[in-house]
Amino acid sequence: MEITLVIASILIFLPSIIWYLLKQAHSPWWLENTFSTPFIVLPIYIVLMFVLISLLSWQDCLGYLLINFIVALCLNSSGSFNNKTCVDPVSFFQFNIKYHEGENELAELIAHLKAEHYHLITLQGVSQQAKSQLIAQLTPYFPYFVSGESQLQQIFSDQLLFSRYPFTHIKYYKSGHSAFLITSRWQLPVNDINLLTLHPPSPRNEKLWQTRNKTLYQLKQSLKTTPLTKSLVIGDLNLSKHSRRMDKLMVGMKSEFVNSWPNIPYSLPVFGLAIDHFWLSAPANICSRQRISQFSWSDHYAVKTQVDFSK
Repeated sequence: MEITLVIASILIFLPSIIWYLLKQAHSPWWLENTFSTPFIVLPIYIVLMFVLISLLSWQDCLGYLLINFIVALCLNSSGSFNNKTCVDPVSFFQFNIKYHEGENELAELIAHLKAEHYHLITLQGVSQQAKSQLIAQLTPYFPYFVSGESQLQQIFSDQLLFSRYPFTHIKYYKSGHSAFLITSRWQLPVNDINLLTLHPPSPRNEKLWQTRNKTLYQLKQSLKTTPLTKSLVIGDLNLSKHSRRMDKLMVGMKSEFVNSWPNIPYSLPVFGLAIDHFWLSAPANICSRQRISQFSWSDHYAVKTQVDFSK
């Protein structure tokens, strides 16, 4: 009986404990990537199960597997968030369109943006060809935009921003001829916001992982040195909410996480990762965040966020 309890404890609790401890690691790159999701507890459980297989029945194996699966679901839960107490919120739209240039796809996106009353739109994964079309179609509705590039400085990026309100003090953080981080002052009627939008590369190898981390360091430094009291960070950071880096990056900031990647038909939000982030400084409040399932042609979900800046 005591042996059975020990085995049960090992197979129920140890996978999650191993995941929690190893997700604290910042390197190497493959380890941080591997433990960016709590569903890694399932292969950890399977390894432990085979070590102890001679002491288990198949009913035990399946039962403990189900328990670990439920634990992973609970650890990864990041659905929509809604605070009904907000009044007259400011509305945001963020989306990584993944370089799709199909006429039907862009037309669908443009129609949605024209119909909705967003105050700020931040897009990533936008090609040069798509930028021209989006700017031509959307500037009558959103007269202020940041193209995400500077011919004078020979800087290019895949970001594109639109707003009802002006941008000033636009700064590109160079990495060669690329700019993964763009900062500006977003001039809302009530006050100026320190706006930081970014899209560092996906850490698919060590070099890209280092580039992503350098961009995140630039983000952290920019947040520290801004003269403004209110800051807003928006973008596909290619960093899971489960990463230990989050705690250091988000000092003084707050968020509500929504699992926005990958965009797989009929998949539940609980199986995704929160990598399309929206952080803001106190005392502003996030009223709601929800992913938009309309655009099936990207591997990301678009996310709508509403914020109360009245405080």
